[in-house]
Amino acid sequence: MSVEDFLLELCEEIYRGEERAQAERKRELFGNQFVPELLLMRKDKVRVEIRKENVSHNMPHIHITHSDKIDVSISLNDFSVLAGNIDRKTKKYLLGLLVPKKDELNAIWVELNEKDESVGAEKMIQDLGL
Repeated sequence: MSVEDFLLELCEEIYRGEERAQAERKRELFGNQFVPELLLMRKDKVRVEIRKENVSHNMPHIHITHSDKIDVSISLNDFSVLAGNIDRKTKKYLLGLLVPKKDELNAIWVELNEKDESVGAEKMIQDLGL
């Protein structure tokens, strides 16, 4: 096996391990309940997602995660931190991309969480261009 093949295989295994860890964290939080999440963007291992939530107690928000470093919920109304922690530099960078898309992000939230239309929400995400 060449060094390149070995490194590629190692990277793929690390990625699969991260995916398994994320799935386990969701099982710990939500049990066997299916919680759809739609990826808005992924930049430098930082994931920005909108998840299907119980809208009776949650205001529109997004989730930003990066392994164990960042796990935060951000309001789509005023982009304040609802839960978790995020460093100032990452928040400033991401909000620079997301704030101009506020209306579109809120429309995606409504499509997924109030209308229960994940297919429509996915189409809207594709049109975002993030």
